Amino acid sequence: MFSKLKRYCVKNFVSDRRFVEWQYRSVYGHFPNLVEPRTFDEKIQWYKLYYRKPAMTGLVDKYNVRQYVTQKNLGHILNELYGVYDRAEEINFETLSDAFVLKATHGSAMNIICKNKREPDLERCRKILKGWLGQNYYDVGREWVYKDIKPRIICEKYLENEEHHDLIDYKFYCYGGKPEAVFVCCNRFGPTGVKYDGYDMQWNKIPVYKGRPAAGLNLARPGNFDEMIDVATRLSEGFPFIRVDLYSVNNRIYFGELTFYPDNGLVPFSPDKYNYFFGDLFVLPEKIN
Repeated sequence: MFSKLKRYCVKNFVSDRRFVEWQYRSVYGHFPNLVEPRTFDEKIQWYKLYYRKPAMTGLVDKYNVRQYVTQKNLGHILNELYGVYDRAEEINFETLSDAFVLKATHGSAMNIICKNKREPDLERCRKILKGWLGQNYYDVGREWVYKDIKPRIICEKYLENEEHHDLIDYKFYCYGGKPEAVFVCCNRFGPTGVKYDGYDMQWNKIPVYKGRPAAGLNLARPGNFDEMIDVATRLSEGFPFIRVDLYSVNNRIYFGELTFYPDNGLVPFSPDKYNYFFGDLFVLPEKIN
């Protein structure tokens, strides 16, 4: 009873700023400097609290963002959409392709990857989806952009880089509309968990980690890397910071998602100097809240 009451009080009576400060302290051991933030994660906390453009909500909505991508004349990079659903019961698995991906539109890490629909327990999948649809992802970390998103499920085509038996994710860190670094992500669903390798825009490896071990794939520079940089530039235009996630399958670029607060600003870079390196690139704007 006490824990339920405590959660209710935290949800309804603790301000965003106080919640953000406490959550940050639970990870770093000290409160963030929100007056003169220096590190990347301190600036992410400031960004959550003090830069609130209404248009940002539509860009993290995994369904509505498709309109933004199309408006940027990039509709050709959108993955094939099989369906969008308000309720889990609306999904007819019988009519879906054998392989597909289900995503909740209103949060992060809410994905079901199905490579063969005859293998998973589809009723259990429905229960998981129903649970996600009942959540407000804003409550997890006070990332305000998620607060008013309509919870839905989208179903997209399953993608894979066959040569790696995985889907390689290119996460571009963009500052003021300029991509400065890309974290190449793999092994998201492997037994050891996701791994990152950092590169600059000339495809030189950056010896930096972000809470996870390096993948060590030694990937060759993608043949369409310059095109990927152009896409990231166009999608990040007008924002002090945004992460643009892209895929490249058979030399074709696919859009992943847009993120304003990677890891909710709670996963530091290592070595420590990169917390300041990536923080210095992040020029904070005037407050909008």
